[in-house]
Amino acid sequence: MKVSKTVKKQLLNGLFVVALLVITLVILFTSNKDLSYADIKNYFADCNFGILSGALVCMILFIVFEAVSLHIITRKLGYRPKFRSSLAYSSADLYYSALTPSATGGQPASAYYMVRDGIDGGTSGFALMFNIFAYTGAILVMGVVAFIAGFSIFGQFGTFVKVIVLVGFFLQLVLFAFFFACMKYDKFVLKLGNGCISLVTKMKLMKKPEKWREKWQGAVVKYHNDFEVVKKHPSLFVWALLLNILQRASQLMITYFVCAAVLPSVSPLEIFCAQAFITLGYNSFPLPGGSGVYELLYIQSYRAMGYENHFVIVAVMVTRLISYYLLMIVSGVYTLVYHMLGGKSKKIVPKADEGEEETSPEPVSETPVTTEEKTNLEE
Repeated sequence: MKVSKTVKKQLLNGLFVVALLVITLVILFTSNKDLSYADIKNYFADCNFGILSGALVCMILFIVFEAVSLHIITRKLGYRPKFRSSLAYSSADLYYSALTPSATGGQPASAYYMVRDGIDGGTSGFALMFNIFAYTGAILVMGVVAFIAGFSIFGQFGTFVKVIVLVGFFLQLVLFAFFFACMKYDKFVLKLGNGCISLVTKMKLMKKPEKWREKWQGAVVKYHNDFEVVKKHPSLFVWALLLNILQRASQLMITYFVCAAVLPSVSPLEIFCAQAFITLGYNSFPLPGGSGVYELLYIQSYRAMGYENHFVIVAVMVTRLISYYLLMIVSGVYTLVYHMLGGKSKKIVPKADEGEEETSPEPVSETPVTTEEKTNLEE
């Protein structure tokens, strides 16, 4: 039986995630000799499952908030998808992002279902790219809040963790600045990028410069076109940023409920700030879910904050089980069900709000699509 390229890719990605899980667990158990299965048993024996259920609610909210963000963006552009469809777009994004390095598979998968449902390629591309812009802004906002409200917590970290957190904050800031510069100063960014490509080519550090120029131009044009749409809907970024902040906050608070289930006196603000710092750090590494890096930062951070080692190890395992692996299962199952039951969905017909004349959606400029992106969408 011939196996399709898509299935092979999925299997390889799945095996990669399983390998990371095994390696992470081996490191956790071999580098922490005092951890025993009795610690895990004691955690659940002493656990308040009512409080722990809050972590499950936060995990679901993590999916829902992104769905609401994409729902609002597409509605602003004239489309009226059903909310269950928006949940599928969010689930596909989160599931494939969890499987692929640097979350590269999430957007093409989400775009596939949008296009299949009748949302044109320009609008689906804008919705996803703009949501990433808001996502980056949300991480920066939470990082700033953490530095202001929890600088004393940051001061307790070791040098290694501090460096990783600061590098992560800097990289997110650069990424956000790049998005903004492409929107506002696209010609300058395009010229600067082409100049850098020429310089690197002359230094014989890059082959096929035209290929990289095409990619650079495509990225810059995409974000500039996003800005043209945003100017017509100035409140769009506020809504997208707010919902992405809520999404990130719900993810961070999973750890709070995991800890509070056995330590009711734990401070929500302390956990929020610590998790915001950890998020800044592991987002800098191109691994699915930051596997390995997240656990390392988590353990070193909470140890520095005075938590007992055996509790920290169990807490990070339970947190990751819910925030990453269970999230991947839930979003994957929903995506699969939507894919199987949806089939070739009827096209979403743009519908005007009550009291308004029905109009066509505002056109969103189509942007250059690379051969790689086109292949991902078709698959």
